[in-house]
Amino acid sequence: MFSFVSGGIDFAHKLDAASLPSESYYKHVHAFNEIIFFVEGDVEYTVESETRHLFPGDLVLISPGKYHFATVNSAVRYERYVLKFPNSALPKFLSERVGALSPFFSGIKGQTSMFSRFDSYYEFGNFSDEELVAMFLVDVIKLLIMLSKEPADTPRQTNTVIADMVKYIDENLTLPISLDSLSEVFHFSKSYISNEFKQYMKIPIMQYVRMKKVIAAHQLILAGNKKAAVAENFGFENYSTFYRQYLKLYKAGMLLISD
Repeated sequence: MFSFVSGGIDFAHKLDAASLPSESYYKHVHAFNEIIFFVEGDVEYTVESETRHLFPGDLVLISPGKYHFATVNSAVRYERYVLKFPNSALPKFLSERVGALSPFFSGIKGQTSMFSRFDSYYEFGNFSDEELVAMFLVDVIKLLIMLSKEPADTPRQTNTVIADMVKYIDENLTLPISLDSLSEVFHFSKSYISNEFKQYMKIPIMQYVRMKKVIAAHQLILAGNKKAAVAENFGFENYSTFYRQYLKLYKAGMLLISD
């Protein structure tokens, strides 16, 4: 087991008797990539509107801005590798591909041996942080290239109503989105939309919309756009409103990985 944080990446091999997720854990979306390689446990993982029961050797790929959470049976020990890294760590052609990939993969040849190498890199103890970062990222880049060649996975356990709402929100983040507008688009009552979304996604729908807008805005800010212009582009009433939301996600560790 190991935990390594340096140079904009956070890689760990974790084994614990996980407690049940707190309410705050369900409000989980971030501006970096995350890979979960599942070793053992009793876990269901949700990425946006799709939920899978994980089996040993399954891999979950969470690209920036994708809402996700795990539902864990805390009576069973939970072992997994967790790899967090920014888009800037990847070649541009690959970072563009990653966002379009399915979040769930199973039976990918060579995965187990690759993750075992991570343990050996760390435990060997004769590498500097810079060398470890380089070796970890070389293997991650090779893995992502391989995943990008896999056939598109067929979604399972998807709530089609929620999936349609998530797709609409993702495609219209620069528009004013409210319960009223969602009710008009999907022809459901505001109470139905609110209750259905909260029940499935474990988060109020308007909080989800705000988080999505801030994450998307953060990507533009990293690309050099001015914060005030970005805030206006995503429909925030004023810059101070945007900044409060931005600061909240920053303090929660959802925007940057600690060096």
